[in-house]
Amino acid sequence: MPLVEEAPKDLDAELNRFNKREDLVALIATDICFDGRLGEEWLALSPERLAVFSKNGSEFRKRLDLPLAEIKSASVDGLVGGGALVVTLAGRSVEVLRYTNARQKPFGRVAKYLGDTARRNKDLREKGTSDLDLPRIAPDKEDQVRCPRCKLLLPEDSKVCPACMSKGKAVRRMLTYFKGHWNHVALMTGLLFVGLLLQLVGPYLTKPMTDIVLNPVGTPLPQEERLALLGQLVLIGLGTQITGVFLGIWRGRIAAAVGAKLSHELRNAVFRHLQTLSLNFFDKRQTGALQARVLRDTQALETLLRVGVQECISNLLLFVLIGAVLLYTNWKLTLLIFLPAPIVWMLSNIFWARIKNVWRRVWHLQGQLSALVSDSLSGVRVVRAFAKEDREIARFAGCSASLYQAELEAEQFWAAFFPILFLIMGLGPQMVWYIGGRDVVGEVFTLGELFLFIGYLAMFYGPLQWMSRVTDHLGRALASAERVFEILDTAPDIRDAKEVVALPRIEGKVEFKDVVFGYEPHKPVLKEVTFDVQPGEMIGLVGQSGAGKSTTINLICRFYEAQTGQILIDGIDIRKLSQKVLRAQIGVVLQEPFLFSGTLYENIAFAKPEATREEVMAAAKAANAHDFVIQKPDGYDTQVGERGQSLSGGERQRISIARALLHNPRILILDEATASVDTDTEKQIQEALTRLIKGRTTFAIAHRLSTLRNANRLMVLKDGKVVESGTHEELLKQKGEFYRLVNMQQEMSKIFELG
Repeated sequence: MPLVEEAPKDLDAELNRFNKREDLVALIATDICFDGRLGEEWLALSPERLAVFSKNGSEFRKRLDLPLAEIKSASVDGLVGGGALVVTLAGRSVEVLRYTNARQKPFGRVAKYLGDTARRNKDLREKGTSDLDLPRIAPDKEDQVRCPRCKLLLPEDSKVCPACMSKGKAVRRMLTYFKGHWNHVALMTGLLFVGLLLQLVGPYLTKPMTDIVLNPVGTPLPQEERLALLGQLVLIGLGTQITGVFLGIWRGRIAAAVGAKLSHELRNAVFRHLQTLSLNFFDKRQTGALQARVLRDTQALETLLRVGVQECISNLLLFVLIGAVLLYTNWKLTLLIFLPAPIVWMLSNIFWARIKNVWRRVWHLQGQLSALVSDSLSGVRVVRAFAKEDREIARFAGCSASLYQAELEAEQFWAAFFPILFLIMGLGPQMVWYIGGRDVVGEVFTLGELFLFIGYLAMFYGPLQWMSRVTDHLGRALASAERVFEILDTAPDIRDAKEVVALPRIEGKVEFKDVVFGYEPHKPVLKEVTFDVQPGEMIGLVGQSGAGKSTTINLICRFYEAQTGQILIDGIDIRKLSQKVLRAQIGVVLQEPFLFSGTLYENIAFAKPEATREEVMAAAKAANAHDFVIQKPDGYDTQVGERGQSLSGGERQRISIARALLHNPRILILDEATASVDTDTEKQIQEALTRLIKGRTTFAIAHRLSTLRNANRLMVLKDGKVVESGTHEELLKQKGEFYRLVNMQQEMSKIFELG
């Protein structure tokens, strides 16, 4: 996609001589001149050339013009308060332009494009082909915080625009969840319809009860017949009420069963989809907010589907039936009832946007508060260790206060809005009493007919009031539906190929070929990394923090996808392998092992649930964990607590190694597996690791370089590139980056006596 900004008219003439405007790949302004003064320059990029136009007085002049075919690489160099775009041409570096920090992102994307173009040109020369696709400007994820249609800011952690969202589409989609339950829905609708008809019987009985029994019109019946008719009318009314109650109970039980099933299916659908999403999705979202979507939002959506749909059908049918009866009884009085309806409808539409935004803010703050509670309770040991209870209380109080204000605003809004609506709707009955009462006095129609009309009128305003509040119900439901559907509509960044290559057993050969990857596309962490590892070889990954060690193992596990280049397992591109098959044969032992709430046995058997107790114990023995496990009061059935907090760091690590041993992986990844333990524990862990790595391809990350002496080969990463490779002794002899890191660690380990 092109990155073309609005350029001044003064630049048009120079741009037209350079390239057609519609063919430009990028046209970006910088706010610093080449000599460092504040000023205006423009970078223009076509598929073949790069040019910089500098403003001289009132005119623009071309300051730089470079053919893209001659550019070997491109990068952005950080400067004080800004940066510079630098390209390499025939072994020499050329500074293209400078910019302030405000323009950092677009020029980072340009540098990424130039690097991709240089690699493409290199491949063209080597392969002698023209079939390679043209690079494209990497999209900036920050651009997606605004709606592409209306340009309004999108809600945090959401790509759904509230202003542009189709309400009808959302409602229709919610109704699709009744698929498979239509027989129950049809039965509930039938029971509902019969129940509504029975409700209409009660008010109708007031007419004969008034005009024949209580206040006879014309020649009255004998007293005995009137009393008998009174009993019959009361029994009919009582019978309809009892029948309606039992039908309501039957319908309610069916609705409860359907609702529970819908809630179960919704929760499963959201959680199942979360399990398919890539790590990139979770990197930018809080756990508590996602928990709220899985639990609270699905519950709110289920309530709408179970209760809201019934209410909608019930009130619409009741509105139509009573309206028909009222029109039949007295059409003139009925028209008086409808006078407030247009006003109510208009007010509801006016306040719709306000209602929706208020409740969306409440839901968002509830998600934030849930995330804060989850975060604080998960880190309760750190809070206690630093005596920051007051700070956490203040954080919670601040977030809770924001939620209080939002909820207060929402509830006060309703408290003020709906009484006004009820007042407007109450004008109709007052007019009916006056005009109807006058007609009764004038003997236009009977008192029984007026009571019948008033009775139906009381029932009629129930559905009308519900319709005035439907925006409230719909607003809350759509806010929940929005959040649930967004998760369900989020596609995984990493997908299996349509036709995966079968690889039942991995031998362990790993190859990186010109791999480029960045968590943000225009900020590469790994830059053209190339290496190969033979089956059974142990590789130590060495380098400073941020050099790309963890990123390398993340790519081997295919947690993320390389932007360019290839990663091969046994000669097969991992993009052609099933993710489950690949990860089923990769084992990971982390610096901070994660244990699930449960027993020690369950945590070891997590990698292989079907394992026998003997296999679990054998893995624990090989990991030097069996001895401390059997000393626990409940042995292997000991509860480890949340995240394994009841165990020491060394014990958790040995359980993690036992889990990896039981998994029996073909490729093993050790990420600082002994960084946080004492010397005795480290010795036991090292013994366990020696058994674990035997016969497996192993990648080990360690900041204590001495722990990698047994590696077949060390690879030293610096600034995203492999700068050195060899054994421990070979690298020391080279006196390069590895030698510098070893000396630095030795210096840090010395004890200096001060004074």
